[in-house]
Amino acid sequence: MTYSKKKTTFFSIYLKELSMNIKSLLIAAALLIASPLSFALTLDEAREKGMLGENASGYVEMTPRGNADAKAVMVEINSKRKSKYQAIANEQNTALKNIEKIAGEKITEKLPAGQFYKDVNGKWNKK
Repeated sequence: MTYSKKKTTFFSIYLKELSMNIKSLLIAAALLIASPLSFALTLDEAREKGMLGENASGYVEMTPRGNADAKAVMVEINSKRKSKYQAIANEQNTALKNIEKIAGEKITEKLPAGQFYKDVNGKWNKK
C-alpha cells in the first residue's frame, strides 16, 4: 500500500507541475499575441518621436531614428495616400506628381512645431 500511495503522489505532483507549465505557456503565448497590438505605433506617435517625417512629395518618410514599427506605419500610410492622390489626379485629369507636390506643400504647412519634414533638396528639417 505504501508503494501505491507514493506512485499516486508522484503522479499527482507530475500532473500539477505539467498543468502549471501549460498555464505558463498559454499566458506567454497570449502576451506575445497581444504585444504587437498594444505597442502598435501611430503616425502621430512616430512623428512626435522623430521616427517619421513628411517629404516634399506628400508621403511619409523614415528619419534616421526610424525603426521597423515606424516603417510599417510608413508603408500603410503611403499606400493609402497614393491611392487617394491617384483618385484625385484621375478626377482632375492631371499627373500624379502634380497632386503629390501640392499635397506635400499642404502637409508641410500644417505640420505641428517640432516635427520633421524633408525639403525638396532632401534635407531633414525640424519645424
